[in-house]
Amino acid sequence: MVKKISIIGSGSVGSSLAFCLLTKLNLAELNLIDICADLAKGTALDLEDTRGILGFSTQVGAGDDFSLIKGSDIVVITAGVARRQGMNRLDLLKTNAAVAREVSKKIKELAGDALVIVVTNPLDLITYIVNKETGFPRTRVLGMGVSLDTSRLLNILYKETKLPPSSLEAFVYGVHSKDMIVDLSRAKATGEPLNKILDEQKMEDIKQKVRSRGAQIVGFLKTRSAHFAPSLACFSLIEAIVGDSDKVIAVSVLLNGEYGLTDVCMGVPCVINREGVKKIVEIELKRSDKEEIEKVKAAFQNIKADIC
Repeated sequence: MVKKISIIGSGSVGSSLAFCLLTKLNLAELNLIDICADLAKGTALDLEDTRGILGFSTQVGAGDDFSLIKGSDIVVITAGVARRQGMNRLDLLKTNAAVAREVSKKIKELAGDALVIVVTNPLDLITYIVNKETGFPRTRVLGMGVSLDTSRLLNILYKETKLPPSSLEAFVYGVHSKDMIVDLSRAKATGEPLNKILDEQKMEDIKQKVRSRGAQIVGFLKTRSAHFAPSLACFSLIEAIVGDSDKVIAVSVLLNGEYGLTDVCMGVPCVINREGVKKIVEIELKRSDKEEIEKVKAAFQNIKADIC
Protein backbone atom coordinates (compact mmCIF):
# COMPACT_ATOMS: atom_id res chain seq x y z
CA MET A 1 0.00 0.00 0.00
CA VAL A 2 1.34 3.42 -0.96
CA LYS A 3 1.14 5.78 2.01
CA LYS A 4 3.90 8.33 1.40
CA ILE A 5 4.89 10.16 -1.78
CA SER A 6 7.61 12.78 -2.01
CA ILE A 7 8.10 15.21 -4.89
CA ILE A 8 11.55 16.71 -5.37
CA GLY A 9 11.08 20.02 -7.13
CA SER A 10 8.22 22.43 -6.36
CA GLY A 11 7.95 24.22 -9.68
CA SER A 12 4.96 24.13 -12.00
CA VAL A 13 5.02 20.37 -12.67
CA GLY A 14 5.75 19.40 -9.07
CA SER A 15 3.03 21.64 -7.62
CA SER A 16 0.46 20.61 -10.25
CA LEU A 17 1.22 16.95 -9.57
CA ALA A 18 0.85 17.50 -5.82
CA PHE A 19 -2.59 19.00 -6.39
CA CYS A 20 -3.62 16.00 -8.54
CA LEU A 21 -2.48 13.61 -5.83
CA LEU A 22 -4.40 15.41 -3.10
CA THR A 23 -7.48 15.53 -5.29
CA LYS A 24 -7.47 11.88 -6.34
CA LEU A 25 -5.54 9.71 -3.87
CA ASN A 26 -5.90 8.95 -0.17
CA LEU A 27 -2.32 9.35 1.06
CA ALA A 28 -1.05 9.52 4.62
CA GLU A 29 1.78 11.86 3.72
CA LEU A 30 2.84 14.06 0.81
CA ASN A 31 6.07 16.04 0.86
CA LEU A 32 7.50 18.77 -1.36
CA ILE A 33 11.27 19.25 -1.37
CA ASP A 34 12.98 22.12 -3.13
CA ILE A 35 16.34 23.90 -2.96
CA CYS A 36 14.21 27.00 -2.38
CA ALA A 37 12.59 26.10 0.92
CA ASP A 38 10.21 29.05 0.83
CA LEU A 39 8.82 27.97 -2.54
CA ALA A 40 8.13 24.47 -1.23
CA LYS A 41 6.61 25.75 2.03
CA GLY A 42 4.44 28.38 0.35
CA THR A 43 3.18 25.85 -2.19
CA ALA A 44 2.42 23.36 0.59
CA LEU A 45 0.40 25.92 2.56
CA ASP A 46 -1.60 26.81 -0.54
CA LEU A 47 -2.26 23.12 -1.17
CA GLU A 48 -3.24 22.57 2.46
CA ASP A 49 -5.83 25.31 2.18
CA THR A 50 -7.78 23.17 -0.28
CA ARG A 51 -8.41 20.68 2.55
CA GLY A 52 -11.72 22.29 3.51
CA ILE A 53 -12.93 21.96 -0.08
CA LEU A 54 -11.46 18.57 -1.03
CA GLY A 55 -11.77 16.96 2.40
CA PHE A 56 -8.43 15.12 2.41
CA SER A 57 -6.59 14.10 5.57
CA THR A 58 -3.11 13.87 3.99
CA GLN A 59 -0.27 15.41 6.01
CA VAL A 60 1.56 17.86 3.73
CA GLY A 61 5.21 18.60 4.49
CA ALA A 62 7.68 20.89 2.75
CA GLY A 63 11.17 22.38 2.86
CA ASP A 64 14.71 21.94 1.63
CA ASP A 65 15.53 19.12 4.07
CA PHE A 66 15.87 15.82 2.22
CA SER A 67 15.08 13.91 5.41
CA LEU A 68 11.45 14.56 4.46
CA ILE A 69 11.69 11.79 1.85
CA LYS A 70 12.70 9.15 4.42
CA GLY A 71 10.58 6.02 4.04
CA SER A 72 8.76 7.22 0.93
CA ASP A 73 6.98 4.62 -1.17
CA ILE A 74 7.32 6.76 -4.31
CA VAL A 75 9.75 9.60 -5.02
CA VAL A 76 9.14 11.83 -8.04
CA ILE A 77 12.03 13.87 -9.45
CA THR A 78 10.94 17.08 -11.16
CA ALA A 79 13.90 19.17 -9.97
CA GLY A 80 16.16 20.89 -12.46
CA VAL A 81 16.21 23.68 -15.01
CA ALA A 82 13.14 23.81 -17.23
CA ARG A 83 13.52 23.92 -20.98
CA ARG A 84 13.39 27.47 -22.32
CA GLN A 85 12.95 28.96 -25.77
CA GLY A 86 15.96 28.28 -27.98
CA MET A 87 17.16 25.34 -25.87
CA ASN A 88 17.21 21.76 -27.03
CA ARG A 89 17.02 18.89 -24.57
CA LEU A 90 20.75 18.31 -24.59
CA ASP A 91 21.29 21.93 -23.54
CA LEU A 92 19.66 20.95 -20.26
CA LEU A 93 21.95 18.02 -19.64
CA LYS A 94 24.94 19.59 -17.91
CA THR A 95 22.92 21.30 -15.18
CA ASN A 96 20.24 18.68 -14.72
CA ALA A 97 22.67 15.75 -14.68
CA ALA A 98 24.40 17.29 -11.65
CA VAL A 99 21.03 17.76 -9.94
CA ALA A 100 20.05 14.15 -10.71
CA ARG A 101 23.25 12.77 -9.22
CA GLU A 102 22.82 14.68 -5.98
CA VAL A 103 19.14 13.79 -5.67
CA SER A 104 19.82 10.12 -6.44
CA LYS A 105 22.33 9.88 -3.60
CA LYS A 106 19.74 11.23 -1.16
CA ILE A 107 17.09 8.82 -2.41
CA LYS A 108 19.44 5.87 -2.08
CA GLU A 109 20.33 6.93 1.47
CA LEU A 110 16.88 7.85 2.78
CA ALA A 111 14.31 6.02 0.64
CA GLY A 112 16.07 2.85 -0.43
CA ASP A 113 12.86 0.91 -1.03
CA ALA A 114 11.07 3.57 -3.06
CA LEU A 115 9.91 3.54 -6.63
CA VAL A 116 11.45 6.50 -8.45
CA ILE A 117 9.67 8.39 -11.22
CA VAL A 118 11.79 10.76 -13.29
CA VAL A 119 10.20 13.81 -14.92
CA THR A 120 13.28 16.02 -15.32
CA ASN A 121 14.55 16.54 -18.86
CA PRO A 122 16.33 15.35 -20.91
CA LEU A 123 14.14 12.54 -19.66
CA ASP A 124 15.81 9.36 -20.92
CA LEU A 125 19.32 10.52 -20.07
CA ILE A 126 18.32 11.64 -16.57
CA THR A 127 16.51 8.32 -16.04
CA TYR A 128 19.75 6.56 -17.00
CA ILE A 129 21.73 8.61 -14.47
CA VAL A 130 19.22 7.89 -11.69
CA ASN A 131 19.42 4.18 -12.47
CA LYS A 132 23.20 4.21 -12.21
CA GLU A 133 23.47 6.48 -9.17
CA THR A 134 20.84 4.74 -7.04
CA GLY A 135 21.79 1.22 -8.07
CA PHE A 136 18.10 0.31 -7.74
CA PRO A 137 16.64 -2.56 -9.77
CA ARG A 138 15.63 -1.20 -13.17
CA THR A 139 12.01 -2.07 -12.40
CA ARG A 140 11.95 0.65 -9.73
CA VAL A 141 13.23 3.58 -11.82
CA LEU A 142 10.71 4.82 -14.37
CA GLY A 143 10.93 7.84 -16.66
CA MET A 144 7.69 9.63 -17.51
CA GLY A 145 8.06 10.88 -21.07
CA VAL A 146 6.51 9.10 -24.00
CA SER A 147 3.22 8.66 -22.14
CA LEU A 148 3.00 12.45 -22.32
CA ASP A 149 3.86 12.32 -26.03
CA THR A 150 1.11 9.72 -26.49
CA SER A 151 -1.40 12.04 -24.84
CA ARG A 152 -0.30 14.80 -27.19
CA LEU A 153 -0.70 12.48 -30.16
CA LEU A 154 -4.24 11.52 -29.14
CA ASN A 155 -5.15 15.19 -28.75
CA ILE A 156 -3.83 16.03 -32.22
CA LEU A 157 -5.65 13.02 -33.70
CA TYR A 158 -8.87 14.20 -32.09
CA LYS A 159 -8.46 17.65 -33.62
CA GLU A 160 -7.81 16.13 -37.06
CA THR A 161 -10.58 13.51 -37.03
CA LYS A 162 -13.17 15.12 -34.71
CA LEU A 163 -13.79 11.62 -33.34
CA PRO A 164 -14.30 11.01 -29.58
CA PRO A 165 -10.92 10.56 -27.83
CA SER A 166 -12.15 7.26 -26.39
CA SER A 167 -12.43 5.87 -29.95
CA LEU A 168 -8.79 6.63 -30.83
CA GLU A 169 -5.92 4.19 -30.30
CA ALA A 170 -2.28 5.19 -30.88
CA PHE A 171 0.99 5.45 -29.01
CA VAL A 172 4.47 6.91 -29.05
CA TYR A 173 7.66 5.18 -27.95
CA GLY A 174 11.41 5.71 -28.15
CA VAL A 175 13.07 8.78 -26.67
CA HIS A 176 11.23 11.77 -25.24
CA SER A 177 12.57 14.21 -27.82
CA LYS A 178 12.08 15.22 -31.44
CA ASP A 179 13.45 11.76 -32.32
CA MET A 180 10.51 9.94 -30.71
CA ILE A 181 8.83 7.21 -32.74
CA VAL A 182 5.23 8.19 -33.49
CA ASP A 183 3.62 4.90 -34.43
CA LEU A 184 0.63 5.46 -36.69
CA SER A 185 0.87 2.12 -38.48
CA ARG A 186 -0.98 0.55 -35.55
CA ALA A 187 -3.23 3.54 -34.88
CA LYS A 188 -6.98 3.02 -35.04
CA ALA A 189 -10.06 5.19 -35.08
CA THR A 190 -13.36 3.58 -34.08
CA GLY A 191 -11.61 0.23 -34.49
CA GLU A 192 -10.51 0.87 -38.07
CA PRO A 193 -6.93 1.52 -39.24
CA LEU A 194 -6.21 5.24 -39.23
CA ASN A 195 -5.04 5.15 -42.85
CA LYS A 196 -8.64 4.49 -43.90
CA ILE A 197 -9.54 7.95 -42.58
CA LEU A 198 -6.40 10.02 -43.15
CA ASP A 199 -4.07 10.05 -46.13
CA GLU A 200 -0.33 9.50 -45.89
CA GLN A 201 0.59 13.19 -46.04
CA LYS A 202 -1.83 14.06 -43.26
CA MET A 203 -0.37 11.33 -41.06
CA GLU A 204 3.15 12.62 -41.70
CA ASP A 205 1.98 16.10 -40.70
CA ILE A 206 0.55 14.66 -37.48
CA LYS A 207 3.85 12.98 -36.65
CA GLN A 208 5.72 16.26 -37.05
CA LYS A 209 3.19 18.11 -34.90
CA VAL A 210 3.66 15.60 -32.09
CA ARG A 211 7.45 15.73 -32.30
CA SER A 212 7.50 19.52 -32.17
CA ARG A 213 4.72 20.00 -29.61
CA GLY A 214 6.99 20.60 -26.63
CA ALA A 215 9.06 23.17 -28.51
CA GLN A 216 5.88 24.83 -29.73
CA ILE A 217 4.62 25.25 -26.16
CA VAL A 218 7.95 26.61 -24.95
CA GLY A 219 7.94 29.01 -27.90
CA PHE A 220 4.74 30.58 -26.59
CA LEU A 221 5.56 30.43 -22.87
CA LYS A 222 9.14 31.73 -23.32
CA THR A 223 10.63 31.25 -19.83
CA ARG A 224 8.18 28.53 -18.80
CA SER A 225 7.29 25.10 -20.12
CA ALA A 226 4.32 22.73 -20.18
CA HIS A 227 3.06 21.54 -16.81
CA PHE A 228 -0.62 20.56 -16.92
CA ALA A 229 -0.22 17.59 -19.28
CA PRO A 230 3.16 16.46 -17.83
CA SER A 231 1.79 16.45 -14.28
CA LEU A 232 -1.31 14.49 -15.33
CA ALA A 233 0.81 11.99 -17.28
CA CYS A 234 2.89 11.47 -14.14
CA PHE A 235 -0.25 11.16 -12.02
CA SER A 236 -1.60 8.49 -14.37
CA LEU A 237 1.57 6.49 -13.83
CA ILE A 238 1.35 6.87 -10.05
CA GLU A 239 -2.31 5.89 -10.13
CA ALA A 240 -1.39 2.64 -11.95
CA ILE A 241 1.24 1.92 -9.29
CA VAL A 242 -1.01 2.71 -6.33
CA GLY A 243 -3.87 0.69 -7.82
CA ASP A 244 -1.59 -2.25 -8.64
CA SER A 245 -3.43 -2.18 -11.94
CA ASP A 246 -1.15 -4.03 -14.43
CA LYS A 247 -1.91 -1.19 -16.84
CA VAL A 248 0.21 -0.89 -19.98
CA ILE A 249 1.92 2.52 -20.06
CA ALA A 250 4.95 3.55 -22.10
CA VAL A 251 7.74 4.59 -19.73
CA SER A 252 11.48 5.08 -20.03
CA VAL A 253 13.23 2.07 -18.52
CA LEU A 254 16.76 0.68 -18.58
CA LEU A 255 16.82 -1.94 -21.32
CA ASN A 256 18.76 -5.17 -21.00
CA GLY A 257 18.47 -6.77 -24.42
CA GLU A 258 14.91 -5.73 -25.18
CA TYR A 259 14.52 -4.12 -28.60
CA GLY A 260 18.14 -5.08 -29.25
CA LEU A 261 19.38 -2.44 -26.77
CA THR A 262 21.50 -2.87 -23.64
CA ASP A 263 22.41 -0.24 -21.04
CA VAL A 264 20.14 2.34 -22.67
CA CYS A 265 17.01 4.03 -21.32
CA MET A 266 14.16 4.42 -23.76
CA GLY A 267 10.39 4.72 -23.60
CA VAL A 268 8.68 1.40 -24.30
CA PRO A 269 5.31 -0.12 -23.39
CA CYS A 270 5.45 -1.66 -19.91
CA VAL A 271 3.02 -3.40 -17.58
CA ILE A 272 2.89 -1.17 -14.48
CA ASN A 273 1.86 -2.27 -10.99
CA ARG A 274 2.83 -1.78 -7.35
CA GLU A 275 6.30 -3.20 -8.02
CA GLY A 276 6.94 -0.67 -10.79
CA VAL A 277 7.71 -2.28 -14.15
CA LYS A 278 6.21 -5.76 -13.98
CA LYS A 279 7.01 -6.55 -17.61
CA ILE A 280 8.52 -4.85 -20.65
CA VAL A 281 6.26 -5.40 -23.66
CA GLU A 282 8.19 -5.96 -26.88
CA ILE A 283 6.26 -5.01 -29.99
CA GLU A 284 7.18 -6.08 -33.49
CA LEU A 285 9.14 -3.33 -35.20
CA LYS A 286 9.10 -2.13 -38.76
CA ARG A 287 12.39 -1.65 -40.56
CA SER A 288 12.16 2.14 -40.26
CA ASP A 289 11.57 1.85 -36.51
CA LYS A 290 14.60 -0.38 -36.14
CA GLU A 291 16.67 2.26 -37.88
CA GLU A 292 15.39 4.90 -35.46
CA ILE A 293 16.25 2.71 -32.47
CA GLU A 294 19.76 2.25 -33.81
CA LYS A 295 20.06 6.04 -33.79
CA VAL A 296 19.05 6.04 -30.12
CA LYS A 297 21.74 3.47 -29.40
CA ALA A 298 24.40 5.50 -31.20
CA ALA A 299 23.37 8.71 -29.42
CA PHE A 300 23.59 7.04 -26.01
CA GLN A 301 27.02 5.65 -26.79
CA ASN A 302 28.27 9.07 -27.83
CA ILE A 303 27.08 10.84 -24.71
CA LYS A 304 27.44 8.10 -22.07
CA ALA A 305 30.99 9.06 -21.14
CA ASP A 306 29.81 12.59 -20.34
CA ILE A 307 26.90 11.63 -18.10
CA CYS A 308 28.40 8.78 -16.07
